[in-house]
Amino acid sequence: MLRRFLVIARVNANKVAGFGEELNEEILSNELRIALERTQRQLAQARQKTNRLAEIVIDSARDAVLAHPLDRVIPPVKDARRKGEEVAFWHLTDWQGAKVTPSYSTPVMFERVHLFVDKASRITEIARADHPVKECVIALGGDMIEGLFNFPTQPYEIDATLFEQFVNVSNLLVEVVRRALTIYEKVTVVPEWGNHGRIGSKRDAVVKSDNADRMTYELARQVLLASGEKRLTWQDCPEDIQRIEIGNYRALLMHGDEVGRAGFASPSAWQAAGNRWKAGAYGWEFQDIYLGHYHRHAQEPLSDGLSAIYWTGSTESENRYARDSMAASGVPSQRFHFIDPAAGRVTAQYQVWLDS
Repeated sequence: MLRRFLVIARVNANKVAGFGEELNEEILSNELRIALERTQRQLAQARQKTNRLAEIVIDSARDAVLAHPLDRVIPPVKDARRKGEEVAFWHLTDWQGAKVTPSYSTPVMFERVHLFVDKASRITEIARADHPVKECVIALGGDMIEGLFNFPTQPYEIDATLFEQFVNVSNLLVEVVRRALTIYEKVTVVPEWGNHGRIGSKRDAVVKSDNADRMTYELARQVLLASGEKRLTWQDCPEDIQRIEIGNYRALLMHGDEVGRAGFASPSAWQAAGNRWKAGAYGWEFQDIYLGHYHRHAQEPLSDGLSAIYWTGSTESENRYARDSMAASGVPSQRFHFIDPAAGRVTAQYQVWLDS
């Protein structure tokens, strides 16, 4: 009898223990659920707060621009002619904003870039005596700022911090595009970023397109869009190769460090790469390629006999690093083309000198 009682007592004790475990698990589950719901509410509140802060920053930036509106751009007189129309093409690249050499600085950059616009306007008026030139495509080739992270002594060879470069070059871009809008009925900007806009060293885990050149372009674009200018189209540059389309004319815009080791390749290496891309490796039919980076004005033919690689110089002068390390030097210049949109080819080209 006693043994039977002990067995029954043990069974009942196990049932009570099991019930206690189930009860504890249920209490724990409820606590976890409550904690999870509390965390989710906190995350939602934090997300709303973050989104609201972002909205405030965006709204404040827009309001700041609108509070100081730009003067209205006076458009040119419309040209009613249609026959023989050409499109102006400006390749502006390697301004190296804030670079200091014996003959170059931020004020000199402003002077030389505006000198280009002066000369481009005169060239356009000469062409208009024969045929209409209503549109302009501005290709920005990169290295518009000097940056800070490309070589060890760079911070000692500038006259402005990275922030000041960002602001100065953005303002200059706004001035250039606004002047172009007074010369042409329609303006399209195709931007490309360069290696000097790189943030951090090459070893840093920073996405290439997070580039100070691109940020500079975006600030200028936002300022111009806020002014309500309807005759301007400004593209973005999330990739490292940009596409130019002017009627039937197609070209690639690159900075120039996409081929070769350490961002340098010979003209023959560029020709080989260009021919491969034209043969189908790039996957988009094009005729010409535009490069900066090398601070040289040149032209190399591609294998079809019609296409070319066009190299464009820099506004900078007396770069001692280029002289001593690569035995390279160039007179400051930028490139101006006329494009026949129907025939899809370059009809005239100019090296616009900027040393005087």
